[in-house]
Amino acid sequence: MKKILLIACSLLTLPLLSDEDNWSLNDGFSIWGDVAFYRRAQGNNHRLIIDEGHGKVNACGNCSFDNCSSKRLVSDFHYEPGFQVGMAYMTRHSLIEAKYLFVEQWKSSCHRHDPGLLFFSVSNPDFTTDFSGADSASADYHSQFQNGEVNYFRYITPRRGDYFSAGWLAGIRYMSLSEHLDVKFHNGSDTSHYRVHTWNHIPAIQAGGTIAWNPMRTLSWDLTAKLGMGFDCSRQHTFWGDVNDTIVIRDYEASKFSIPLVTGAALSLTYQPWRFINIHGAYEFIYLNGVTLAPDQIDKSSGTAHRIRAIGQTLIHGWTAGIAFTF
Repeated sequence: MKKILLIACSLLTLPLLSDEDNWSLNDGFSIWGDVAFYRRAQGNNHRLIIDEGHGKVNACGNCSFDNCSSKRLVSDFHYEPGFQVGMAYMTRHSLIEAKYLFVEQWKSSCHRHDPGLLFFSVSNPDFTTDFSGADSASADYHSQFQNGEVNYFRYITPRRGDYFSAGWLAGIRYMSLSEHLDVKFHNGSDTSHYRVHTWNHIPAIQAGGTIAWNPMRTLSWDLTAKLGMGFDCSRQHTFWGDVNDTIVIRDYEASKFSIPLVTGAALSLTYQPWRFINIHGAYEFIYLNGVTLAPDQIDKSSGTAHRIRAIGQTLIHGWTAGIAFTF
């Protein structure tokens, strides 16, 4: 029995035998898997359902009506689960990593019921039948994000040997952001829709820096920041129907190339109880400016132009936690 306990204690206290400048994460190849919880925020504000039965007079004497807006829908997005997997090859002064992040769809909806007092547009209320003086209305908004990237890190000082370490990085990434917005108005027995689908396919190049704080042999903090430029091939499909969708006001697709700004940062904590395994957690945010979002494609005018707008901003942020194995 004593021999078994001695062997077990020896395994649990297995020392991190390594060079003095590489004691926390060893040279070699590693793979990891994380659980993820991310949320989507930010975006331009658009009024989707205007309720003229509920309003208030502002300081200027004008009436401000209650409405269901795209900003409210985005604020109702919750943290959704996902996963992140990756692999890396490490040396004392460098690291090459490849990782992929998948997050489940963010979903939210808004409903209004006020017979004869719901409108889609205040400036052009009589352009449609079902979207003017409706009895009830709803808006459903879905958004999904994926990210894959490959980065090369070069450390100016030994990666884990010093109390502090710093370096730079360069890499490439690919992001996918797809959205669906469905605005539905019920007027009497008729139901009509305004639907928008958008797709963003964004390869990007990026550069940045990283610093590490190593307070203990088995514990390290890392802060990484990235700044990049994307090349977005986006497209959208709009459908707008009236009179129970029997009259098609708009039904078209459009595409566009744009160059969005891509920034991000991550703060991670790594604990390495044994040389071949570590436990880690991180908080990360990714910010995109200049992408095609579904609410930005809403056009309430009577024009017939087929347009696509890449003017959206979105912030994707959340937590990951997992285990890595080093060989």
